[in-house]
Amino acid sequence: MKKYLLIIVSILWSTITFSQANVTVGPYLQSPTPTSIKIKWRSDVAASSKVLFGLDPSNLNQTVIDTAVTTWHTVLLSGLNPYTQYFYSIYNNNVFGEGGDSSYRFRTFPVSTDPGHVRVWAIGDFGKGNSKQQKVRDSYPLDSVETNLWLWLGDNVYENGTEQEYLDKVFDSVWGYRKIMKHLPFEPAPGNHDYGVISPPQSTKPPLQHAGPYFDFVDVYTNAEAGGVPTGHELFYSFDYRNVHFISLNSELGSPTTPAHNWTGVSFSGNTFTSSPMSDWLVQDLSTNTKPWVIAYWHQPPYADGSHRSAEFYEVYMKAMRENYCKILEQYGVDLVICGHDHTYERSYLVHGCYGDESNIGPANYVQTTSGKDSLGEAYIKYATGANPNLGTVYVNNGNSGSDYGSADFLHPYMYAEYGCDGCLGSFVIDVDSNRLVGRHIDGNRITRDEFTIYKMGISTGIEKVTELETISKILIAPNPFHNSTIVSFELLQNEYVSIRLMDVTGKLTTVLQSNLNKGNQQVEINAQQLKLAKGIYTLQLSTGKQSISRSLVVQ
Repeated sequence: MKKYLLIIVSILWSTITFSQANVTVGPYLQSPTPTSIKIKWRSDVAASSKVLFGLDPSNLNQTVIDTAVTTWHTVLLSGLNPYTQYFYSIYNNNVFGEGGDSSYRFRTFPVSTDPGHVRVWAIGDFGKGNSKQQKVRDSYPLDSVETNLWLWLGDNVYENGTEQEYLDKVFDSVWGYRKIMKHLPFEPAPGNHDYGVISPPQSTKPPLQHAGPYFDFVDVYTNAEAGGVPTGHELFYSFDYRNVHFISLNSELGSPTTPAHNWTGVSFSGNTFTSSPMSDWLVQDLSTNTKPWVIAYWHQPPYADGSHRSAEFYEVYMKAMRENYCKILEQYGVDLVICGHDHTYERSYLVHGCYGDESNIGPANYVQTTSGKDSLGEAYIKYATGANPNLGTVYVNNGNSGSDYGSADFLHPYMYAEYGCDGCLGSFVIDVDSNRLVGRHIDGNRITRDEFTIYKMGISTGIEKVTELETISKILIAPNPFHNSTIVSFELLQNEYVSIRLMDVTGKLTTVLQSNLNKGNQQVEINAQQLKLAKGIYTLQLSTGKQSISRSLVVQ
């Protein structure tokens, strides 16, 4: 009898061992909202799914189970608290897979009315599986300021968007982002290389039938779970984070041979585009948006002069986005457009109104021709009221997070900053704080190669309402540069709530003062030792409820 029992136990054990599922992709995070998030992973054999989660990695006291047997696991965690950090672990067939320490974490979105800082990290054309991709990835200071959003600008993998390419170059831990994905969700847009096996240019496949590895891996908003207008599909989408509205478009929905499928309006002859499901959705989304800041992103840039030149007759996808979508975006005052595709970094002035090639650009298309650098007193200003409210957009191309193009001519008249050298590869970082947006390009050596600032005047931004400009005068910082301490002197023209903060070159914020002050002369000490300020250049932001002023500060 014992002999038979041993045989039975042996058979059961071998069956359990044989069917044990190992994690091969992930875990990674998708579609966060204030009260939910999706945790995705892949196993080598089909299994059921379980996630344990909680507020402490040593006490994961909540459980979600999906009994469906699959190799692609997607578990929705719902009923969560807004802007709260959770920790988690994953299980296949009730067998532990990964997690349970502080690196497996996520933070839910804040409710969209909450004021506060927004940090965005954007990368484009990165999935090369090379040392350049690694260097850009490792150069971004993830721990200096909490990163809230991670945007993918298309050509997320090379060459053809196959599943194996994603596995080898994006979702792995050597070249790719597996370690980051455990705690930071990404919000992607597809590029032409992602579309290589989905719907190449000669394809006649209807957009709503587009399927393939890109759509298998991502799980984006389809029903306006985080704000915006629902689409019902994953081709394009929008969402809100604090006081910013984000729009992810799809520049690959062009079909010159099949007009019904030509959602971007690609054409080798004259422009006959009137509308499409994507443009109709975009108008509806923008017309119902209530957020003061709007950032749009997609792959193929409307203006470029590097590895791809927007003026070339064959760049019909870029032309379609310029002619048919920039017009809509600018009509609704979109503040920033970020794209990839061009394997350089390019950044425009504050511009408006040119939808042809660069030969059509004239003086009227420049809203401001300054550098955009706040430290020089040349920040861009947008006004919510007046003859041309919300006039002007800054266009950024960051297609060099793994791809480079060292022989760029850089002749595009819209661009203030352009470079494409091998050492210039990098990522784009955005900080939005009240009525101020700062964009920075950080290269693989953590050097900020370009920086610009946009201020919004005359709008409610969630923290302060800018209704008049003069509440502060006679600002003086002395000594500057300084070693130990310096004094910020200014006159307050009325009783006001005053905020003084410092931002270093990585975007890290240090609060100096937040207090109600009485009308009159003020003096505020900045002590480098007490505030733990390292040597370097800082941007000092002095804000009231009606005015925001920035100055440069140097700690020696």
